[in-house]
Amino acid sequence: MVNISGHMSKIGLIVMSSLMLNTSFAGVVLTGTRVILADGQNEKTIHLQNVDSVPALVQIWLDDGDENSTLETSKAPFVVSPQIFRMEPNVGQTVRVRFTGADQVAQDKESLYYLNFVQYPASKKQEMDNNRLMVVFKNRIKVFYRPKNLVGNSAQTIEKLRFKFNSQSKQLSVTNPTAYFANVQEVRLLTSQNQLVVNRNQIIAPNSTVNWAANISEATAKAAKVKVTLVNDYGATVIHETSLSP
Repeated sequence: MVNISGHMSKIGLIVMSSLMLNTSFAGVVLTGTRVILADGQNEKTIHLQNVDSVPALVQIWLDDGDENSTLETSKAPFVVSPQIFRMEPNVGQTVRVRFTGADQVAQDKESLYYLNFVQYPASKKQEMDNNRLMVVFKNRIKVFYRPKNLVGNSAQTIEKLRFKFNSQSKQLSVTNPTAYFANVQEVRLLTSQNQLVVNRNQIIAPNSTVNWAANISEATAKAAKVKVTLVNDYGATVIHETSLSP
């Protein structure tokens, strides 16, 4: 195993998240935008590729929602093999992700975790011994665990979302009655005058309701339609228009 922490005392780190910059800046890329363990599946293989012309050191771990977690502090019920490895230029790497928490999670809905992979640029030993600045690329993607025999399927989620406007609080209430997470890219209210973007890039848990600010009048809401865009299992967007519930 490669020891990373032993060299960190003399190196300043800048962690660049893939959410803040184009992932083409990072040399190591992951195939796919999410990992899904379906029908009680406990193990998945993921594939990474170093598309850069220089080697890279990669570290992988999963978390249960804590963005500040590390490989050492994460409590997510997963075993990753390998966790730390070196990737030569233009070479791929297969990583096994095994879920160990099947007996700890609800069996009537899916659970959400996050896979983190951090790319450290490879350095010569003499460079590691000197004070210098290191730019680290961190990527974070969703991992869904789906128990067996869930009611319905994830593709039906977009049509089952319910939207209701509260005129007193001026909020749009969104209910997800399904057993699946709704990965919302955007929700718009379509009125006779304009289109109001209510929210973007949110996730709604199974069997839950969220409330989002919507500054429109009750009269306008009565005639409004809802246009919702979700991200599906394949990372593609799907769009659905519906009416507000009375």
